[in-house]
Amino acid sequence: MKNNITEAQLLLNQEVRINMGQFAGKTALVRKVMADGRSLEVEIAHTSGKVAFVDVTLVGEIQEQTHFAKTEQSLGPDANSVLPKNRL
Repeated sequence: MKNNITEAQLLLNQEVRINMGQFAGKTALVRKVMADGRSLEVEIAHTSGKVAFVDVTLVGEIQEQTHFAKTEQSLGPDANSVLPKNRL
């Protein structure tokens, strides 16, 4: 049985930022994915439980800030010595 997970299902129970509309710029928690697979029921943060329905194309995932520079991952001297050089 093949299970294709949609973008909307990946956002379930995640915080998202709304990009357009009345709540543009607001953070919301995705509570449900509607039957059409595109609409999300979201609870707008800091609004006493206000709920809205938003299309998945109008939200963006919130990225956590990283405090480390983006560098090539090192697996350590032992692991790096056994990997082919073209894989690093």
